[in-house]
Amino acid sequence: MRILLFSVTLLVSIASFSQKGKKDVVTPQTQEDSLKLEGVIVEAEKQLILENYAKALENFHVALEMNTESAAIHFKIAEVLAKSDEGQKALPFGLKAIELAPENKYYRLGLARIYQSIGFYIDAAKTYEELVERFPSEENALYELAELYQLTGRRDDMFKVFDQIEKQLGVKEEITREKQRIYMKEGKVDEVIEEYEKLIDAYPHESSYKAELINFLIQNRKLDQAEKAIANYEATETSSSRITLMKSELAWMKGKRERSLELLAMAFETSSIDFQSKFQILSNYLVMDPSPEEKSKLTEIAVMLAGKHEDEFKAQAFVGDLLYQDGQSEKAVRYYLQAVNLSPANYSVWQNILNIEADLSQYDSVTKHAERALEYFPNQALLYYFAGTGYLVTNDYKKSVRMLEQGRKYTVDPNLLTVFYGQLGDAYNGLKELEKSFRAYDKALENSPNNDHVLNNYSYFLSLENKNLDKALKMSTQLVEMHPNNPTYLDTHGWVLYTIGNFKESRKFLEKAASLDEDGTVIEHYGDVLFQLGEVDEALKQWERARELGNASDLIEKKIADRKLYE
Repeated sequence: MRILLFSVTLLVSIASFSQKGKKDVVTPQTQEDSLKLEGVIVEAEKQLILENYAKALENFHVALEMNTESAAIHFKIAEVLAKSDEGQKALPFGLKAIELAPENKYYRLGLARIYQSIGFYIDAAKTYEELVERFPSEENALYELAELYQLTGRRDDMFKVFDQIEKQLGVKEEITREKQRIYMKEGKVDEVIEEYEKLIDAYPHESSYKAELINFLIQNRKLDQAEKAIANYEATETSSSRITLMKSELAWMKGKRERSLELLAMAFETSSIDFQSKFQILSNYLVMDPSPEEKSKLTEIAVMLAGKHEDEFKAQAFVGDLLYQDGQSEKAVRYYLQAVNLSPANYSVWQNILNIEADLSQYDSVTKHAERALEYFPNQALLYYFAGTGYLVTNDYKKSVRMLEQGRKYTVDPNLLTVFYGQLGDAYNGLKELEKSFRAYDKALENSPNNDHVLNNYSYFLSLENKNLDKALKMSTQLVEMHPNNPTYLDTHGWVLYTIGNFKESRKFLEKAASLDEDGTVIEHYGDVLFQLGEVDEALKQWERARELGNASDLIEKKIADRKLYE
């Protein structure tokens, strides 16, 4: 609802003179009196303009003492009091102004607003109603009365005022919008459509109203009406791409989805539709439950859009998301990288890039992009994790430790902190700083006693160092109890048992691990325990098998050649 401000011109006649009447009535008697009064009023107006309301009020009261019958002075006092948030004090002066000048519509309008300001809505409505009755074409009063009816829940009265405005002033967009809003709230779709049609009839050259109507009809599944409206629109509209989009949406709603996507692609080929509009439209289609085939076609359209708008971050990131969701990770990362080249301060895109590259074991890229992302997000712990892990996997243990130690300081999530300490344990082990490695593992297990990664590596490294084997056995036992069919964990537990000399029990676990995993290290361990149990020929077979598979120790050739165990 629009609010129209008004100003009241203070008219004070200084050319006329009046005689005193009743005892409390005072009016200027001489020209000198009139000039003095004018000077006081001029000073009062000056203070009012300067927002010195106290001084303005003081001067207007002086003026009122000089002319008690001036409606203008009474109204000015009411105005100043209202501006000073003293609406109730303003009321007597506003009422007196109307009593002295009943035909002055500005005074009535001002009084109504004073009533509104102090919450006297019934009195405000009554004042507006009187104003409209005396001055039927007073546009400000009509709008304000409608707004007041809306505020007080007088819906039918408000619509009557709307009708009066439209009768006197014609169809107004702001009135139409308000009526439509109320009709929508009431679920009266047909009435909303009727208001659109009235608006279009009143403004036949405003094509946006026609487009809005068509979109509304489609959204509310008035598909036959929408088809007719599109035909009418097509007869007058020159933008064929806009019409093609409407036809596309209509075809989709009618179940003709293949045709809909053909039309959508045609519309997107043109440059007459801006990127933002295309992006929003495409986003809308993707939430309308497309089938896998339809989503694939929408992805093709998105790729086309990204190709036409290579400088738009949203276009590149959007295609990256679609491809990532579809399992096309390698293609997705190319679009994500283009997106961060355009707008590098976007954390979620960097995170997707790093997740994909880690999944693809592209750890050189992981470290490169994690380091770059840290330039923009130096407090994000997860970026340090990616960088530290990338350096760990590529055996750059010093850089790994530097990243992981720094990143853990920013970590507030206890689960992530466990991961950091676990990776630090591995990195320090790579540097042969075993005490630091074991302390990091202990920290990890304080947070998460059942963390399988830490239990596995910690127990295995202890066995390799032949240290704290009771602790190693306890951890590896816990591990295989939680994961009885994991070949890596079975191998670790078997090797701990091997290290403490329990070869018979070790064989059970290493044999099971070897049956589950074709890994050279696991098979070699199985051969070692067989040798310890005196089964030399069978041990030799397992060593040869380990050599073929790869990932065996540097001693594998010597073991085979000499038919002897070397450790």
